[in-house]
Amino acid sequence: MCGVRAEKMSLPVRGWTCIGCGTEHDRDVNAARDILAAGLAVTACGADAGPQRGTTSRAGDRR
Repeated sequence: MCGVRAEKMSLPVRGWTCIGCGTEHDRDVNAARDILAAGLAVTACGADAGPQRGTTSRAGDRR
């Protein structure tokens, strides 16, 4: 995974191909990974842990 974030998509869309690296993503698997990461962050850092805002990456903007 290269870190490129997909644009907003409607709920019936269950998968997509990354425009940055060509990886195929399953929306449900991605959601499960996000939930796991959030739970691990809360366990390690406390209830105030959350995503950093304003640090999104887009195609061509590798951070």
